[in-house]
Amino acid sequence: MGGSTACLPERSSSCPSRGPPSLHDGDHASTAACRGDRRVANVILRSRLIAPLIVAVAALVFVQYARIWIDAQPLARTSDFAGTYAAATLWREGHSTELYSPAAEEGVLAQTGTPVSHLDIPFENPPAAAVVAAPFSVLDSATAYRVWAWLQLALVIAAVVIVARAAPWPERTSRWVKAAIGATALVGFGTAALWVEGQWDGLSVLGLALMYAGWRADRRLLAGLALGVTSAIAKPHLVVGLIAFVAVRRDWRVLAGAAGGAAGTVLVSLATVGSAGVTAFASVVFTPAYSPATQMQSANGLFGSWLGPTQAAYLLASLAALVAVAAASALAVWTRRRSDLFEPALAGAVALSLFASPHLLSHDLTMLAPALVFGLAWLAREESWRGSPWPGPASLTVIASWVAVSLASQRDLGNSTLAPPGRLTPLALLVLAALWGAIARRERAAPLLRSGVMHVPHHAA
Repeated sequence: MGGSTACLPERSSSCPSRGPPSLHDGDHASTAACRGDRRVANVILRSRLIAPLIVAVAALVFVQYARIWIDAQPLARTSDFAGTYAAATLWREGHSTELYSPAAEEGVLAQTGTPVSHLDIPFENPPAAAVVAAPFSVLDSATAYRVWAWLQLALVIAAVVIVARAAPWPERTSRWVKAAIGATALVGFGTAALWVEGQWDGLSVLGLALMYAGWRADRRLLAGLALGVTSAIAKPHLVVGLIAFVAVRRDWRVLAGAAGGAAGTVLVSLATVGSAGVTAFASVVFTPAYSPATQMQSANGLFGSWLGPTQAAYLLASLAALVAVAAASALAVWTRRRSDLFEPALAGAVALSLFASPHLLSHDLTMLAPALVFGLAWLAREESWRGSPWPGPASLTVIASWVAVSLASQRDLGNSTLAPPGRLTPLALLVLAALWGAIARRERAAPLLRSGVMHVPHHAA
């Protein structure tokens, strides 16, 4: 057998499978090359089997979510969207100063046929959100809920697609692998909660996706603008850790874009309801009844479910949130010298930012979806460089941690019990963040020997 013998993935007469290496260099090289080809073939076969299986399981989960949404239709007028619908109606009818008036909101909901026992569904978003939702208020409340819920789901899907297109996949990654990772991100329990409740997180998830895509394309001002506008309209409290990540990373244009987007949204809010309305919004945000500590799935819920709604629980939760923000900042420091660690560091920062949020429920966990996609894409590339088949051990561990977050959130939803172990979601978020941090630390300790690595700029231009 000469050195020019063709290699085939399957066993053949020209590619021996056993026996000692030949004494001839050509024979030894040919045998090693053939064994390498068989290994590649096995890697491809494994991915081709596992990826479609993951897609199939995700499809079954999504069908179950659709059944839950259909079964929830009789409760359309009592979903979280009802508060948004009431505020949007008040703004459209010229009552902008009453967006946060419980009596005015209950009056609107009563006219829509909402049961008297469920009229207390407050509007808790910034005033600009009522302007954005105003077009939906021309529909009856049930139809508006359905359209809004599907819109939020569509935004989450769009966010996953945007991130998948921008993420650093290995060369020649199969469509099945990309579909498996995207489908896994979409069927977290947060998606079901968002769809059923008609919440605002689809907009927040889209903002995170656009920020990441802009960062990757070195359009940092637009990246920050996307994060700032969407967060300020919907849920600014979810991105505190991300803002710290940006600041410590010294991405000044991202920070400027975020500040400009948030400032513009605040100006819209002031123009909408005036300073009194903005003050009313702040009072709603800090109303304890609207953020029961025992039910929160962040640091507040962790300590609130142990100690109850006490001052000690509040102080411990605040301290834990500060530590989480500091940890997100530490991840940012790593990326200043090793920008190839951007994806795992940012994924960890997203989980830490959610843990630090003062108000976090199941639907807010959809913010993890974009992070899972770009994190697993980066991890697939790292594993491919090591010759590991997808999904490798690290990818499987991340997926398992993601599933644990979803299961914990499902258990914690509506749970107000005061007993150990308390709310499990904040603990699962910490495990997920620690996992991304450990992965980044492992890569940080390894020498950077690769060529062609896509870096994310962090210096000011």
